Amino acid sequence: MYDPTIYNHHVTAPSYWEATVQRKDGDFPALTGDASCDVAIIGGGFTGLSAALHLARNYGLNARVLEAGPIAWGASGRNGGFCCLPASKLPISKLIDRYGLEETKRFFAAQLDGMDLVKDLLAQEDIDAEACGNGNFEVAHSPKVFPGFTQDADLLTRLFGIETEVFSPEDFTKIGHGGQEQFGAMLMKVGFALHPLKFSLGMARAAKRHGATLYGESKVIDWQVEKSGRHLLKTPSGELSADQVIIATNGYTTEGLHRAIDQRVLPVLSNIIVTEPLDEALLQAESFHTLTPICNSRNLLFYYRRLPDRRILFGARGDTTGTEADGEKMRAWMTRRLGQVFPAWKDVPIAYFWRGLTCMTRKLTPSVGQWADDPSVWYGYGYHANGVNTAPWTGRLLAQLIGGNTRPEDEIPQIMAGPPQPLPIPSLRPWYLRGALAYYRLRDRISS
Repeated sequence: MYDPTIYNHHVTAPSYWEATVQRKDGDFPALTGDASCDVAIIGGGFTGLSAALHLARNYGLNARVLEAGPIAWGASGRNGGFCCLPASKLPISKLIDRYGLEETKRFFAAQLDGMDLVKDLLAQEDIDAEACGNGNFEVAHSPKVFPGFTQDADLLTRLFGIETEVFSPEDFTKIGHGGQEQFGAMLMKVGFALHPLKFSLGMARAAKRHGATLYGESKVIDWQVEKSGRHLLKTPSGELSADQVIIATNGYTTEGLHRAIDQRVLPVLSNIIVTEPLDEALLQAESFHTLTPICNSRNLLFYYRRLPDRRILFGARGDTTGTEADGEKMRAWMTRRLGQVFPAWKDVPIAYFWRGLTCMTRKLTPSVGQWADDPSVWYGYGYHANGVNTAPWTGRLLAQLIGGNTRPEDEIPQIMAGPPQPLPIPSLRPWYLRGALAYYRLRDRISS
């Protein structure tokens, strides 16, 4: 769907995250020759790594991960590091209308459980992922939006038990930040921020320590099912035979991989810039005090946070081609918009710019389950730019379903259960995306 450079698994993102980790050569070599296992996992991101860790640690199963690039090459190693909720583009009212109040509560309970899981993994497996901040802020980008925050906060607390607090523009300036697009804020007192690549690699090393095997540079290029029912996954330099398979490729799925995910995802580019470290005078010029992650209220939102080393991370949705030329245009536009939102920073040097794919689907909620036509195939994808807590939770749940004695219908909230409908005429996906972006830009102009 995008320019081939977006899918080049041999090149890691030129990100701040990659610049601040040490990948160890030989940690996760490519699959060579023939191997076999209980569970093969396609995709070495949050979902696949969590599944491998829990299958090996909790159930003693032989789990092996096949990742097309280096481990955590995709979204799990290049996102903004926001442990937040929810993993859906449907408002709460529509979730309730479509699935009912009790299932919506189950969904939010799962989201909160995912946040607890991330905290537990950091502690249990001694992963230093630079966790920081306390909760998640949503900032009103215009005065028209702010009055609705009180109702939203009440709904989150009353229905789902999520503590919230609403701040006037003046009060938020004292604890959060100022700027030209700050007209009050709501705090959800759940979640935090982290270094996503350190979290991913920490999970990978923990999975390996507990007995899982992880292969980098091992793209699945062919998938056959033998008469015995076992799956044979071929990579450029080896073959892996497995009793069961988990598909955990999300936005980087190769078309034709499997019907459980084929033609069902709409990958959307997201872009991030990171500044050079800011001195105290520059931070105070915009009253930027908090390490808590922030999204604004736009439909095509900005997401941003102050990093522990005093840099500012600033993210936004991307272009629709993925070409290097359009990437440079996005970098220039984001740099300009950062200076418009925070005028004191208009001349701050940008140290890093990178891009990655988020995963949207027609149902606008995650998809988790067991393939009806072949119960030995499992899947988890469609996190709608909110995978830091949802994807590890999904990986653990898939491990529980495979290794335990629980049934999918008992454990998966209906909001997440089952695959989305295939996209009509998948070749038109770029036009679907352009239409959606135009629609959301119009809504943002109306609300500003």
